[in-house]
Amino acid sequence: MGLRDGLEYTDAIWVYWTSDLSRWDASQKAVVLDASNCTWSRHIIGLPSAVQVGRRLAILYDGNAAEQVPSGVKSHMNRDVGLAWLDLPLVAPTTE
Repeated sequence: MGLRDGLEYTDAIWVYWTSDLSRWDASQKAVVLDASNCTWSRHIIGLPSAVQVGRRLAILYDGNAAEQVPSGVKSHMNRDVGLAWLDLPLVAPTTE
């Protein structure tokens, strides 16, 4: 979550991984999409959904192409839908 002028907004999509669904380590995470790798929505990135399509993963998310984060409640309105693709299988980074 991002915080600007007292308002929260979504600014990235994260992935978490574990080999045991009953035990999670908060440090086992990585950014999937944020302002560093999204070319059209530089501030708002959120509400992801993922669907496997063949040997790729389609990630649908919402964003806003404005130069600045819209003020007030407008930061939660007037959003567009983005699509990103990841090749499968996904591989978790090593911690060496």
